[in-house]
Amino acid sequence: MKNLLYSIFLFFFFSSASAQIRISGKIEADGESLPGAHIWKKTNYTINDVADINGFFNLIGLEDGDTIVCSFIGYKEKWFVVKKSDDSLLINMEQYSQQLQSVEVRASVLGAENFAFEKLNPIDIYINPNSKADALVAINTQMSSTIKDENAAVAFRGASPQQTGYFLNGVPVKNPVKYAQLTNTGTLSIFNTDFLKSATVFPGNPPVEYGQATSGTVVLELADRFPEYWQHTASLSMANFGYSSRGAIGEQSFLGVFGNYQFDEVLKGVNTVNFKDINSFNAVEGGALFTTHQPWGSIKIYQYAIIDNYNFNFRHPSYQDGFLQYAERSLTTVQWVQDFGSWQSSLIAGNSISKNEFQFGNMDYLVKNSDPYTSVNLTYSKKGDVLKTGYAYWLQNSVFSGDVPTFAYALAPIHPILTISSNKQLESHEYYFYGRKKWGDHAFGSGMRTAYIPNSSEQLWSYQFNYLWDINKRLNLIGAHGKYYQTRIDTNPQILEQVQSSMDLDFSDKHWAIHQSFFRIHGDSAVSGSESRLSFFVKNKFQLDQSASFYHLDSSWDWFARTFFKYNPFPQWTFNASFQIFKGNTYRLVNSADYFSDLEVYVPQTRTSPIFFDPYMNFTLGVSRLFQFSQKFNGLFFINVANVFDFKNENSISYNYDYSNYQSNYLTRRSIYAGIIFNFVND
Repeated sequence: MKNLLYSIFLFFFFSSASAQIRISGKIEADGESLPGAHIWKKTNYTINDVADINGFFNLIGLEDGDTIVCSFIGYKEKWFVVKKSDDSLLINMEQYSQQLQSVEVRASVLGAENFAFEKLNPIDIYINPNSKADALVAINTQMSSTIKDENAAVAFRGASPQQTGYFLNGVPVKNPVKYAQLTNTGTLSIFNTDFLKSATVFPGNPPVEYGQATSGTVVLELADRFPEYWQHTASLSMANFGYSSRGAIGEQSFLGVFGNYQFDEVLKGVNTVNFKDINSFNAVEGGALFTTHQPWGSIKIYQYAIIDNYNFNFRHPSYQDGFLQYAERSLTTVQWVQDFGSWQSSLIAGNSISKNEFQFGNMDYLVKNSDPYTSVNLTYSKKGDVLKTGYAYWLQNSVFSGDVPTFAYALAPIHPILTISSNKQLESHEYYFYGRKKWGDHAFGSGMRTAYIPNSSEQLWSYQFNYLWDINKRLNLIGAHGKYYQTRIDTNPQILEQVQSSMDLDFSDKHWAIHQSFFRIHGDSAVSGSESRLSFFVKNKFQLDQSASFYHLDSSWDWFARTFFKYNPFPQWTFNASFQIFKGNTYRLVNSADYFSDLEVYVPQTRTSPIFFDPYMNFTLGVSRLFQFSQKFNGLFFINVANVFDFKNENSISYNYDYSNYQSNYLTRRSIYAGIIFNFVND
């Protein structure tokens, strides 16, 4: 350790001593910043920097006449000769081929985009220290997230995760999480960040042009095109091996393919305490994205499939053994878009097919789902004004078959069962209209959506009003109000309705930003609350985010606080830390239990009033190192230690056979996760 500190001291000392010229600037391509671009002194590689999320860099220790080199994967390398007068350089990188400029890309218009809470690009997800490079996990680190079980499923503002709407390329997706684990309980989503163009987040007042949400909505769009050259990414971690490749297959067409295998041996072997109750988990997944842009329109086709399972020890007073969850899933989306001047027409179709099997004791059942969806849309868009209308058809099917326990307190294989077979179907025809008008610094949006449910002859209605005021370049205000519905075949009730009102205020300056939200939700559940976030940053060296949220629901207050810290002490290195704390969940203790001699089990009787677990706390550290091997080959190594102080965050309790004693079940204990990612291109 002393030698390491001494080496670091010498590094900074000699770097500072030789500094004569300091230059800074920005690296971009076609007007957009290039985060991660690498710049260094040609004759001294230790004098270097990596562009931050906005493309800015700093170089210290140069002399007049030195040559500096700038490179970024997929772009031509650039060389510059340093002059004493150089400062605030703007470096424009050039792709290997400019043929992409001739491709006319048509992308689906999101009418309510101006009123979104946040829009995440892939780089935002990758640099998030807690996201595990997963879009939904990244969203769950935002201040509006109120998930309490470390799950990738997003819950907004005190609502259930099932009330959140997910749309991939315009197609609704239900329950988009895997069973296979990376932590004790934390799951990843089925979405691939490599192919993602953007994830637009509406934590409240979901856009009626999509519908089917009563809490918030996450709109995910995959890439419309890839670079003409081929990009390749290989990842190897303690829990997975993955590979993806994407590029052009003609003048107007692009293809991306990926595969990933998730395994448990290494992660379990290193983190024995955290995974002591996990018997096994693994997943095999893959997908392909094809896009083409022709005179008759742009087509985007995506196909994804996964097989995954998760086997964990489950303790019940009547029986203890491994609980198996097994899933097979296929997701298909097809999107056609054509522009006619200021008008755009689109046709969207998709289907999600899944088979989920559950086995434990006398429980052995299978659930099969399919959700075919089709929509047609017509959009007018010009100078910030949008007019959008369309029709959507969604058929939700669920087939349930197998054995379930007759009594919830008797789960051993010898205990009585019920054999159930059912086939549920929920059909909906939906029509919507949405408009957005911009007047100077003000923008107004309003819309309506209605659904006819043939199964019950019900007519559902949604409406929405949005307002945006750009008070100045640094400050804006968003207000929204609306009524929303959601139809689900896997919930009770199957139709949910909510009314929401919210106000969001954003202020940003050169080195800091503030976001403040107030909201009120009422209908099937009532929630009101406040969300606050303060961000402080100094170019690419230092970033601090602090958020605090308070919610009033079920006659009590709930609260969350999150702190995220990122520091780049020297080029290529990033240190990050996070601390999360929130109010614990409630549970009830069994006061008494009677012995049932026929089944030889105890039956719980009375329970106490609700009791709160201790507050959840988690402090996580991470380090990453970027390697730039050449202009066509780079790599990223990362290592994270979750729950550094090994807080025992209680999630549930398990009783002994007669309910006289119980023990706590915990969320993630201290665990280490590391991996490396390689990126390379070929012309």
